[in-house]
Amino acid sequence: MTLVQIAFSMLAAGACGGLLFTLLIALKVRYPRWFGAAHGLIGLSALGVLGYALSHVARPIPDTALWAVGLLGSAGCGGLVLFRLMKPKGSRLGLALLHGSLALAGVYLLYRFTAA
Repeated sequence: MTLVQIAFSMLAAGACGGLLFTLLIALKVRYPRWFGAAHGLIGLSALGVLGYALSHVARPIPDTALWAVGLLGSAGCGGLVLFRLMKPKGSRLGLALLHGSLALAGVYLLYRFTAA
């Protein structure tokens, strides 16, 4: 298993946690405070592993991998700014769906890179 595949697996695990997180927000169920931090740390560490793996690729990096890193980085920064710094009190579901959509697009592009 390559480092890119490990990063993909970590991102997939974080995405499953994000889906659970969004479901809890939609159902207005209280969740533990550490859940959001754990979700973010999984994503951040996976992005770090992915960055390290792509920096040690001998061949030119395909555009899909670069777009995946950009989308995942944007989703991570958006999650940090929206849910850690701003802490919106109103409709969090729309913001969570936007954050998840960016991350899902990045995970899909990373899947296309790993499958090729």
